[in-house]
Amino acid sequence: MKGPGLLVVVLVVLGGTAGLGFAAGLGNASVLAALTALFCLIAAVGGPLRSDLRLLAGFGPALVLAVGVPRLLGAVSRWAAIALLVVIVFLAGLLPALGSRYVTVGLGLGMASVFGYGFQLTGSASAGQILGAPAMAVVVVVLLRLLMGAKDPGKQTREALADALDSAKPDAQESAGRLWLADRPRRWTGRVLGGTLRYRAATGMLDARRRQLSGEDAAAVGELLGSAAEEATRLADAIRAHEAPSELEPVRRAEPGSLPGATGRLVTGLWDALEGIRDAVTNRDRTRVALPPKLGRELLRVDLEGLFSWRSTQLRHAIRCALGMALALVVAGLRPGDPLTVSFLMTTFAIMQPEWHDTLSKAWQRLAGSFGGAVVLALVIWLLPQGALLPIGLVALLGGFSVMQSKPMVFNGCMVLLSVGMNATTKHLDPRHVLVEYLLLMLLAAVIGLLFGFAAVPGVRKPGVPERFGTAVDAVRDLLVEVTSALRGASDRRELGRRFRTSARAQQGLLAAEPGTQDPTPEQREALDRAVEALRGLSVTASSLLLRRESGAALAEAVEEVARELYEDDGLDDDGMLTSPPETADEEQRLLLDTMAADVVAVQEAARTLR
Repeated sequence: MKGPGLLVVVLVVLGGTAGLGFAAGLGNASVLAALTALFCLIAAVGGPLRSDLRLLAGFGPALVLAVGVPRLLGAVSRWAAIALLVVIVFLAGLLPALGSRYVTVGLGLGMASVFGYGFQLTGSASAGQILGAPAMAVVVVVLLRLLMGAKDPGKQTREALADALDSAKPDAQESAGRLWLADRPRRWTGRVLGGTLRYRAATGMLDARRRQLSGEDAAAVGELLGSAAEEATRLADAIRAHEAPSELEPVRRAEPGSLPGATGRLVTGLWDALEGIRDAVTNRDRTRVALPPKLGRELLRVDLEGLFSWRSTQLRHAIRCALGMALALVVAGLRPGDPLTVSFLMTTFAIMQPEWHDTLSKAWQRLAGSFGGAVVLALVIWLLPQGALLPIGLVALLGGFSVMQSKPMVFNGCMVLLSVGMNATTKHLDPRHVLVEYLLLMLLAAVIGLLFGFAAVPGVRKPGVPERFGTAVDAVRDLLVEVTSALRGASDRRELGRRFRTSARAQQGLLAAEPGTQDPTPEQREALDRAVEALRGLSVTASSLLLRRESGAALAEAVEEVARELYEDDGLDDDGMLTSPPETADEEQRLLLDTMAADVVAVQEAARTLR
């Protein structure tokens, strides 16, 4: 959602929640409900309807407590409220370790709790109204999500599968796999996912082989890859369609002449994968795929492995974020009743990011936008009467939301006009003094955010990108070796758990660099995203295979081959192909092995940039 569409949704959420709040007797807390609904919306959209509703079932009660309880507790003991809020921010900082889907969940929970504590109501409100405000926000967002997805609840899953087929985004395959699992997996979408993974693995290996060839052979492989990409784009459009197309043109195979080695078999595998996708799209088998009953818990366990360790970069970020917010809350407590407190607290929270390069970028966007907005506001104060400040601020709010994602500095500038204009008008304050105070608070928030965003934990080394990548690959390879032993029934359960924890820590460390390390190039940053998703996918898939041990010995050989290929030049065996799934493997096991094959190729592609 972006541009005008986002603006319409924001207006619906704000107006609908505020109206329902007043009708339900929330009084002054209706404004708190309306603005809290925006933070709830951040976490509510991003997956298929069924998955988002399940997430809201857990996130909703947590949001009600996070917004209402610290505010109520603050009326009894300010220090107890600060302590509780710091704990909430700490937990919100840990949520991204559960996967990319939970990044916005952590952001929404943290921002909502900080906003609920710092927001100044225009009048008094009872405890029931304070708790009822976030509850009303959750109800409105649930209803809105139902309306947005009721017509086509599986749209996000199909979109993700199509993107994985025709998009080069680093996390496209991982995102498609996670959404497929979360959306009552159907057999036809499972076949599409498996074919996409085989297609991506084949194109990755062919591209690597093309670089090894020269002359006409290299040109022939390049033309082949271009033709395959056109066919993949055509099939992706059919995947996105709500209903199966009545007619879908057969895959147009482009068969080059004789190619050296096993390249010809790679070409055959590529076209077979695309034809399998076409068959799945045209004959949509909507029966559910029988997955292991413990798979969801196993995926959660793998994501959490290694999180609660001093070596975990995500844990260290959560600690830094909590400490930074603790300092900001203490500073805000020195000026009770200040209407700009909420802007100061939310800016501090927004600036602190897991990676210090992103923290610096957020600080620059916030400061540059604030000072730019201050210049515009100064001209407004000079040229127009004070009564014009509030209407201009509301117009700035609407304009800012429409460019919030594409132009964050403009959005931050618009927030200056809104915050200063609203507070100066409604509280009858001198707008010049309010503007100066706002800028000083933004500067202080940036100082706190940068201080804790750049703070290095004593005693922790700061390895560079190549070393972090090598460590992560070694950890996953060791994990796969241990998994092969487990599939053969010869593994120590404690050793297997240790391997999972080490692998999870290494993957977190690969993506989130410690303060003081060299800034990665744009190419390295993209390769890091690709490597993290692929290595995480290998860990999750290996764990999933442990739940399906009917073909243990045969599966062990396939996983063992994957472990060996992690350090090869192009992920190929002696015949030019990754090991095929064993004949005894069922459809779900073949899908898991196809996933591992595609992830190995992704690691190899990232290695060319990171090593």
